[in-house]
Amino acid sequence: MAGAFVSERRSITKRLILLAVLLFGVRAEAQAPMDESQVKAMFVYNFLKFVEWPSESSRAKDPFVVLIIGDGTTADATERFLESKTIGERRVLVRRTQWDQSLAGARAAFVVERDPKKLHLILEAAAAAGVLTIGEGESFATHGGVIGLLVENRRVRFDVDTTAAQVAGLRVSSKLLALTRVVRSSTDRPGSQQ
Repeated sequence: MAGAFVSERRSITKRLILLAVLLFGVRAEAQAPMDESQVKAMFVYNFLKFVEWPSESSRAKDPFVVLIIGDGTTADATERFLESKTIGERRVLVRRTQWDQSLAGARAAFVVERDPKKLHLILEAAAAAGVLTIGEGESFATHGGVIGLLVENRRVRFDVDTTAAQVAGLRVSSKLLALTRVVRSSTDRPGSQQ
């Protein structure tokens, strides 16, 4: 019985440490308390560190291109936050774009599109192009997006759809999955069939 308690305690400790890693980068830089959009922007950046893309799809010196599709306070905060960041040795290059523009060269997209038809087309194109999609709302990760940010009890949480990640050729770290509110697969999606 004591062994199970120690194991559970270690698991909780590991999760807290990973959460601290996710939050530490911004907290150290922040002079004033962060609002919800700033916290979400920080999460977007840290998600990029816990996803693996197919190695043949990038060169080590190329910029790490992140698209922001749509408008809003979280889109603006994410753009500002990512402007001076790097992923490994690669500098992050942020491009604002519209829902019907090409995703060529992008590694990730923060999607703030609310129209269901446009969102569906964006997510299909992103999956085909191997682009990590991050968006807002509980339904984002149930309709083909990889990571959905949401607020629960005044805290930013996130869901991950592992099937959407696999379709895009991405591998989400088990460390990130351990902190996920809900891990979904294609069998969890509305209208999916087994």
